[in-house]
Amino acid sequence: MRILIKSVKVQDSRSAHYEKTVDLLAEKGQWTTIAPSIQSDADVVIEGNNLSWSPSLVDLRVHNTLPGGEHREDWTSLSQAAKKGGVLDILLLPTGTPVPQQADAIASIQAKSAEVAFHAMAPLSIDNQGENFTDLLDLHRAGANWFGHGAGSLQTVDLMAKSLQYLQTLPVTIVSRPDTEALSLYGQIHEGLQSTLLGLKGIPVLSETMSIKRDLDLLRYVRSNAFGLANDQFRLHFSCLSTAESVRLIQAAKQEGLPVSADVAVHQLIYTEDAVADFDTNKKVFPPFRSESDLAALWEGLKTGVIDAVVSDHHPIEFEAKALEFDHADFGTIGLETLLVAFVGAAEKRGLKHAIDYITHKPASLLGVDLPSLTEGSVVKGIVYQQGISAVYQEKDIVSRSKNACFLGETFDVEIVSVIQGDQIVYQR
Repeated sequence: MRILIKSVKVQDSRSAHYEKTVDLLAEKGQWTTIAPSIQSDADVVIEGNNLSWSPSLVDLRVHNTLPGGEHREDWTSLSQAAKKGGVLDILLLPTGTPVPQQADAIASIQAKSAEVAFHAMAPLSIDNQGENFTDLLDLHRAGANWFGHGAGSLQTVDLMAKSLQYLQTLPVTIVSRPDTEALSLYGQIHEGLQSTLLGLKGIPVLSETMSIKRDLDLLRYVRSNAFGLANDQFRLHFSCLSTAESVRLIQAAKQEGLPVSADVAVHQLIYTEDAVADFDTNKKVFPPFRSESDLAALWEGLKTGVIDAVVSDHHPIEFEAKALEFDHADFGTIGLETLLVAFVGAAEKRGLKHAIDYITHKPASLLGVDLPSLTEGSVVKGIVYQQGISAVYQEKDIVSRSKNACFLGETFDVEIVSVIQGDQIVYQR
């Protein structure tokens, strides 16, 4: 199939055509011609105003609901949501029921990859209980290169220390969504002005920063006692940073030379604690939306390279678990379908350069995914999106089985037109 894209601005920082407006011609899944103007017959012609081309997205944080949570998301709806959002590589948290903790379970998840590639994160402990190790080496041999404690942080200090000791000899990443559960227990929103006004128990900044400090201390300890066996590609990754102090701690750790990386959820870059003043349970997320100064620090963390990637933190929740009083509703928001459209618009307003990199090449590098850059002869894998529009995000637009989107009712000025992989258009507006 021949695909022709007319007058599209290239948003691929690794391409020689970066920020140029060109025509693109692909045949049999490869770029054949990139030029200012192409006059050629094609099976599909994509054209419009203010079009941009981007590599497909890589999402480092998607909650796995399978098996056991098919009412929240199944493999079909997950794939559809990902394709609509232009996310063709997904890292799934070890959060299914039962937990995917055997080698064949990891292999089974990754075998489901088709138009969307599923990368399975393996659990550090059996059933995510924080008591006994899983077979870490066996899981790694099965293809797991990322390990985590469900969707959170391993609270058992001894087990976390031993996880770092054992796994630092391998080219793998350990993930922590930093949280000190004894401090965040029963918390509903950020501990601040709104928690006082609304009468809800707050989740203090300290619950996150204390966890980061602990894990960094443990990392320093095991690195100083590695006896030269530490793998150069080993990394400790902090997911869903939400506070200014967290950014400062990661910055200092990187300057110290510790093998750390970090991400932030896209909704944390949009909202502050004021967003929950009307008790909208779709905006009840963990970590909670913080203060304006925290939000500003997160953007600064992106600009300075302290934060390596932006994630969706896609967490499907059924209607019945959200249509409750705020303090009884579940935490979580879906986000695969809005990762690009929410982030690109916000990043432009904040003056973030190379914004697309934070949802494409940067997370791809962390995950070990080779994203093809735009050049003649390379494989076609990317997104055509349109800017300068005005589109209200509504429930009818959602293809995920769950509709708990924090962005419902928001007006976006970016919209995905097409998602292309090889010679297939896997999504068309």
